Amino acid sequence: MTVILAAEPIPEQHVEDLRQQGLTIINLDDVQPEQLATIDIMFGWNKVVGPKILATPNHRLKWIQAASSGVDYLPLATLSEQGIIVSNAKGMHAVPIAQTVMSYILYFTRGIRQSLSSQANKEWRHHEIGRATETLEHRTIMVFGTGQIGHQIAVYAKALGLKTIGINRHGEKRDAFDEILTDQDYQTKLADADFVVNMMPLTPETENFFDTAFFNAMGEGHYFFNLGRGASINETALMAQLNNGHLAGAAIDVAQTEPLPETSPLWTTTNLVITPHISGYIPDIHERLFRIFEQNLPVFLTDGQLAVNQVDLSAGY
Repeated sequence: MTVILAAEPIPEQHVEDLRQQGLTIINLDDVQPEQLATIDIMFGWNKVVGPKILATPNHRLKWIQAASSGVDYLPLATLSEQGIIVSNAKGMHAVPIAQTVMSYILYFTRGIRQSLSSQANKEWRHHEIGRATETLEHRTIMVFGTGQIGHQIAVYAKALGLKTIGINRHGEKRDAFDEILTDQDYQTKLADADFVVNMMPLTPETENFFDTAFFNAMGEGHYFFNLGRGASINETALMAQLNNGHLAGAAIDVAQTEPLPETSPLWTTTNLVITPHISGYIPDIHERLFRIFEQNLPVFLTDGQLAVNQVDLSAGY
């Protein structure tokens, strides 16, 4: 009998179908210590129960369906050692995250930021704000990470008239990007990028990638958006570049410490937009996650393999 631990809710309309296939579903709130060794599959991950399963002698866990694209929060080395495979939610969040990036761009360029301040003070600053607006045609966006999310950002950006430059490890061509560079030669075009977006997974190579030297090399008056992982950027360096005016604005959907502490100076940094890790949220997130899961389930039950979205544990994505 195959046992699935629902660390994320499985949509109710699918639970009975799984049971009719002979599968046992245990909800996270109902799992008992004696059941930890019997779990074969985790739908989602739980940072308390997951490590307990991995530490249980002779446990049966063989597959984790993560609820996110990035999996840096998982104990990847332990999973590899124990022969546990992982599938992620790659592609599921592409549209909402890309839409969030577009909202950042329009907020900073179309007078919305200034209008909100004006509204709060009941001031009608027609000409002043109007003269400060910018148009996007012939401007450039550089996206670090050209997977499904990066691709969707490029699609939307081109619709707004932006030139698109994508950055990936090996320089592989990607649709919707006018140009592809690698993470070793992006510097040749960095100063030309009006908007820089981080969508890279967190790996040892991408940790603290966006540092003082990087921000110094960006063009004056340009914008930086981080929707990848908080640890990829040096937050102190970013704040310094915003406070001294080198960067015209930035937005972060992720932070090194989450929830962001009340004492963090990020809250009061000049021209910084903070969204609380919500860019990937969608109303039917668990239904969409299950669609990935159900593609893999028959293959896994037959031969222990996955059909889609398998993570390379050694690479971290």
